[in-house]
Amino acid sequence: MKEATKEIWVFGDYRNYFQNRVTLQLLSRANDLAGMIDAKVCATVFGHEVDEWVGEYAAHGANTVYVIDHPSLKHYSIDWYVTLMERLARERNPEIILVGATSFGREFAPRVAKRLATGLTADCVGLDIDGNSQLVQTAPAFGGSLLTRIITPYARPQMATVRPGTFQEIPHNTNATG
Repeated sequence: MKEATKEIWVFGDYRNYFQNRVTLQLLSRANDLAGMIDAKVCATVFGHEVDEWVGEYAAHGANTVYVIDHPSLKHYSIDWYVTLMERLARERNPEIILVGATSFGREFAPRVAKRLATGLTADCVGLDIDGNSQLVQTAPAFGGSLLTRIITPYARPQMATVRPGTFQEIPHNTNATG
């Protein structure tokens, strides 16, 4: 079996329990989506002394965890995090980047999308893959009275922020190595 060349990334937002839950939920959905487009699931983790999160994300479905661990990242800096994500994305060319729609994610994801010259659908309540292997992002519109389906047909990566609680976590797999 050949190894998947496409990558679906989930940004590891680990700074508090609530944010970590949405990351685990996104890893679960990313695994579903990866099966539809023959991709592997990757988590990205930036910070200092983040080893425990590498294992946690691997145990919840990340095939690969990209880690940037440095003392200068101990305290959150939007500029550093955006720059690191931009550089890593330009190097690895992910197909999809998913970020939790937390206060951090709502600040981080639009800046990354701008730097990568791609679209971003915010506050998604659904994610799927269409017949052309494109990410279908379902998000509320007009004050939530309507759901709209959005695709990014040409620009890559396809990016979305997803509301916490939209997807279920997969069970913790203590044998996963990531």
